[in-house]
Amino acid sequence: MFLNGKKVLYLSLLHGEKSEGGAGFVKFTEKGQECRLDIQVKKNFCREDGGYLLYFCLDGEEVFIRELSVQADGIIYSRNFKIQNGKIVIQGRFYGENDIEGIRIKAGADCVIAGYLKEPKQKKNVKAGGARENVVINREMEKERTVFATDLDRELQEVRVFESKWEQLMNDYPQIHPFGDERVFISIEPKDFIILQASYQKLVNNSFLLHGFYNYRYLILGPDKEMGNGSGECFYLGVPGTYFEREKMVAVMFGFEGYECAGPVEIGKFGFYMRKVEL
Repeated sequence: MFLNGKKVLYLSLLHGEKSEGGAGFVKFTEKGQECRLDIQVKKNFCREDGGYLLYFCLDGEEVFIRELSVQADGIIYSRNFKIQNGKIVIQGRFYGENDIEGIRIKAGADCVIAGYLKEPKQKKNVKAGGARENVVINREMEKERTVFATDLDRELQEVRVFESKWEQLMNDYPQIHPFGDERVFISIEPKDFIILQASYQKLVNNSFLLHGFYNYRYLILGPDKEMGNGSGECFYLGVPGTYFEREKMVAVMFGFEGYECAGPVEIGKFGFYMRKVEL
């Protein structure tokens, strides 16, 4: 076992000399040979221009993971990491549970959203003020736990009865707004295709889908009446990618006939190659 159950970190905003708790949370959940990471940062703690860089604090080092984007509801990001021999594999290196110190999301030199399991080890090249920053973070974390921990843990453990399968899925998977509007999709991976009707589960072997997933590490699923011409609730599976005519031709060959993005479709613009599926 890598974790003893799930672990939850509560995030605080550090901006220069100012520190403010309640920015969001990070959850680690071990399942089988994988550890799922879920991050949520509230929209009012995010800058509109984005530019957020995610780092793990691991055994005294900051390890870069990826850039995060700000969506309609803030920052929402999920990813699964493999577990081998009781250790989590991050960027090709193995770390034990005690090596994970926390999470830092950087948005410039003086703006950090952070959460810690324990006080990070001091590195030889720590900038002046780093130790003081850690003291401030930990103090704010303790205050935040008193106010937010009980309610959030109750919310995470709550068992609910849902009216539809889609409502259940929205509760079980991270919600995103991939097109910058009110439409809600969920972020999934090929291993989650068990939620689709049996005839669509074979998409787990679709080469175009797998290529897009391994580039961006997620897929989207959701209802969209606009793409369904208003004829009831139609569900669509989306593969992230950049729009090019040749890429579009390949997508069609593999069954992804639609393309959707925020605003008009243009060459070189990021969006999703879409196809209809059934739950």
